Amino acid sequence: MMGTVDDGTATVDIGRLVHNVHEQGFTALDKVGLKGQRDQGLVSTLISRDLSGSDDLCVSWGTILPGQHHLCHHHPDASEFYVVLSGAPIVHLGDTTYRAKPGDGIYIPRGTTHGLTNDGDENVELIVGVSKPADWQFVPDE
Repeated sequence: MMGTVDDGTATVDIGRLVHNVHEQGFTALDKVGLKGQRDQGLVSTLISRDLSGSDDLCVSWGTILPGQHHLCHHHPDASEFYVVLSGAPIVHLGDTTYRAKPGDGIYIPRGTTHGLTNDGDENVELIVGVSKPADWQFVPDE
């Protein structure tokens, strides 16, 4: 999506600021940043340093297919959130495991072990956000 918006104080080029998941497509998690890991799922990044120039936030759309498991892991210096859009994943959060549902917003403090399992028959779709993307490290816990 190209163009500009005039907000009354400045003209902003939205070409770098707006990205569409359906136009970008998805990449397998084991092919992005987690190379060599046995991670499962698909991701399409919507906001990042490379795409949008964001130094303080990274937001993606994630898909976990039926039978897939997003590795339990933690980020030593970044917090994360999930917003479940569809499906009912099993969420592993610290020592707790529970069944999430569409509409759940899940905050994951930095250093907290977390992961997702889709044991259902439909895709799990979620929005994922990470703070401090420059410091973001994926540390497997399984």
